[in-house]
Amino acid sequence: MALMMFSPNRTKQNTSIAGPEDFSFDLANLPFRALYYYIMDVVAALFLPILVFGIIANILNIAVFTRTGARDNVTASFLSLSASDLMYLVVISPFFTAFTIMHYVEQKQGTRFNWLVDKNAISIPFYWYSFVFYETSILITVYISVVRCACVAMPFTVKTTFTSRTAIITFITFFVSVILIRVPVFMTKRIILELDPKSNSTRAVYKEFEDGGLAEKLHDILNRNILNWASIVMVIACLAVMVTKLRASVRFRCSLGAASPATRDVDGNNERDRSPPLGHRNQAAPYKGKKLPSSEKGKQLILSSRETQVLRSVILVAAVFITCQAPLMGYTLARRFESQFDDGDETFRQTPKYLFLFALCSHLSSLFTLINASVNIIIHYNFNSRYRQSMKTLWKLD
Repeated sequence: MALMMFSPNRTKQNTSIAGPEDFSFDLANLPFRALYYYIMDVVAALFLPILVFGIIANILNIAVFTRTGARDNVTASFLSLSASDLMYLVVISPFFTAFTIMHYVEQKQGTRFNWLVDKNAISIPFYWYSFVFYETSILITVYISVVRCACVAMPFTVKTTFTSRTAIITFITFFVSVILIRVPVFMTKRIILELDPKSNSTRAVYKEFEDGGLAEKLHDILNRNILNWASIVMVIACLAVMVTKLRASVRFRCSLGAASPATRDVDGNNERDRSPPLGHRNQAAPYKGKKLPSSEKGKQLILSSRETQVLRSVILVAAVFITCQAPLMGYTLARRFESQFDDGDETFRQTPKYLFLFALCSHLSSLFTLINASVNIIIHYNFNSRYRQSMKTLWKLD
């Protein structure tokens, strides 16, 4: 974890082997140092605005879905996802606040901020615990993709198979499971009371207990790679099934020359076809069993517009999910193959060569996690008609 690493007395070995001046000299001679500071001047400025936007957006999501009522599976899922994203952003906010202050005050201005307590003690623990909620959100996103796929693949049984009660039990199971697989990492990190010789007083400090890097190695493999890769494969598989089923449905309707059967909106709710008024002929009837003219075939394809909207929303969700997860997965995977691509924790006898590159990748992946937890409101508003109507009612826009 590289976001708080550029303090000269950050690690035990660095201070015992070399003094602060030698450590600073080592940092100055590492590759990618200039690139790190150039890019981080921009990235650090984005952390807090995106964080604030995400918190507000998820509060609005919770208000809208609560107003709508979590009586069905999909609404309960969206409500749970918004709550999980909100908790992630709230819990991690001290971490990004401390980092922004350190970047612009301590590093850029060369001024040491007089923290009342160990700055790592009020920031780094929040980072590790916040990802319990973020990884829960990942699993909820996969669950929503599966439900949307089921709405297309098995529309007649989806409401009895995926109920709101099932969703809540599943999400609680997700949350407990994520905590359990993070226990090894939590066991190596502590906040303890320690005597500060400068002020001759006791204060809370952050400590990482040595385990040879085993806990973080397991964390990178289980949480950052296996969980993420399995989630991405599931989302893509659901998308592939949806595309296949929708295309088959359109071809079937066109071959019969019949109007579209009950379609489903983005929430997975069936909409029954309205029977034509008495005395009106079914416009598709003359073509039943015959090849449709091109004009009539176009009309049949228009009947699947709601299904197209569902498909577009799932494609967008998949694209955002994969894009935001890729940096996190990429740098943790590279960390396992290149020993010098790391943050220089207690297992290193000297400063890692690619310290700055690792820090840059770590910061960029953190930015994408904030984006991933913040942009759902845009997708909901553009592709969920019930959400859009509830939002307008909430703000009295109608």
